[in-house]
Amino acid sequence: RVECVVRMPIGASLRTLLSRAPLRASPRLARRRETPGRVRRASTPRASSSEEGTAGANTPPEPEGISHAELSPPSWPAAMGRIVREDVAHQRYLTVFDREVEFDIPGESAPTRINYDIVGHPRSRFQFSVVFPFHPRDASNPRPTVTLIREYMQGSNSMGYSLPTGSFDPKKHADFADVAVDELAEEARLRGGKMTSLLPREDHPGFLESKWCANRFKPFVCVGPESYVVGPEGEDGKGGDEPPKRDAEEFSITVHRVSLEELAEIMSGGDMTPPSVVTSHMALAHLAKEGMI
Repeated sequence: RVECVVRMPIGASLRTLLSRAPLRASPRLARRRETPGRVRRASTPRASSSEEGTAGANTPPEPEGISHAELSPPSWPAAMGRIVREDVAHQRYLTVFDREVEFDIPGESAPTRINYDIVGHPRSRFQFSVVFPFHPRDASNPRPTVTLIREYMQGSNSMGYSLPTGSFDPKKHADFADVAVDELAEEARLRGGKMTSLLPREDHPGFLESKWCANRFKPFVCVGPESYVVGPEGEDGKGGDEPPKRDAEEFSITVHRVSLEELAEIMSGGDMTPPSVVTSHMALAHLAKEGMI
């Protein structure tokens, strides 16, 4: 059983995010070509948020039930430029958006349009969770340790470290703590413990994954999770059980219990994902404040 100190309702934070989503010039998803450059003003009026939420009959169907408003990457805390065109250039696990933005640049006589590639995961509402599994010292564990996973990183075509990480799935997750619980079980083979959000407030949208990525992550720390008892009979005599099955692309995952000294070396070694490094720093500060390290 997992005790969650902070349970963030997805409805409230999602409504806040989507209400701040940038408005788009067209609901079409097919890639279009337009001539970039400086223009006086966008010639096509931008739809209102209510128009986007209720697309007309001529609007092409969105993939896997994702609505037009939800497909568009959100802007937070506020949009800087005017998005005059945004189309899907590629879509598989991640989606690549072809976005054209108009800016009023000081000293320029006319607005300037610039094209960008934006990467995101609309099926997870552009959000995911990262959890720091912390094992405090006890009779069998004289030094505090942390569970990390090591897996194949497709970007570098090499192995690397991360904390258990996973995307929000509106079909099975009530909030982002649920995501953290699921990834703790699936990737790290751990369950239970005390789950705590590391964000300063419940409506916080999370941290940007990168400059050019629309995804944001929400960090958690889980204190005292226990390993699954796998086998025909567990230590308690009530029988063993199995952790959730991993996805096919997670074939390379190995689980590692490391000391805080080893964690520090991994964090600065260049082979750990940035969201995991940020979450580790925040978790260590939280644990130090609580007197656990």
